[in-house]
Amino acid sequence: MKPRIKGVIFDLDGTLTPVTSIWQYIHECLGTWETYGRKHLEDFLAGRIDYEEFARRDVGAWRGVPKSYLEELVSRIPYRKGAKELIAALKERGVRTFLLSSGLDLLASRVAEELGFDCWVANGLGFTRGRVDGRVFIRVPWHGKPQHLPSFCSRFNLRPEELAAVGDSCGDVPLFGQVGLAVAISAPPEVREQAHVQVEDLEALLPVMASFLPDGEGVESGSWR
Repeated sequence: MKPRIKGVIFDLDGTLTPVTSIWQYIHECLGTWETYGRKHLEDFLAGRIDYEEFARRDVGAWRGVPKSYLEELVSRIPYRKGAKELIAALKERGVRTFLLSSGLDLLASRVAEELGFDCWVANGLGFTRGRVDGRVFIRVPWHGKPQHLPSFCSRFNLRPEELAAVGDSCGDVPLFGQVGLAVAISAPPEVREQAHVQVEDLEALLPVMASFLPDGEGVESGSWR
């Protein structure tokens, strides 16, 4: 029996935007990717440092950069095709929308406001006198998305099985197993195999999800397992 979905939790980087990592994006814009960012990521993925240390090192490379400049860089990040229409359609059907990102609130706050998300959580940077001061506030570790599920459910009177999770990376997989509908979008095989539904773009997602929504009678055009 298919679940009835009353809320959708969206990943941000690589899901609603084509930029797969805002951390790498900022590094590349500042010219610090090859000298700092790549090594930090390699150390984290190899298990030599934890996520908190990875984030602290990344932010340390940006110390002194004006907040206004980072906001200007982030403002250039576009949405993936169909993102605005998808969120608007879900809201029209009364579906709650949540944004949960292990990226940065510089982008998440903008997207949440522009698209009208009901709730959002992302990591944050510390600033002193308008410049990056090296602090980082970890609210969503790489594999820490499930810890926010109870608060979403409690705040909006939902059950986990009434929620869908949409994401593109291994960081989304822990959440996939906690919700009623897991959707992998443009994801690698190891992520796709952990999802119920796999789609290649956001424009294909609403028709696939339609039959899971309240009073939905959509035509499924993706793969369901």
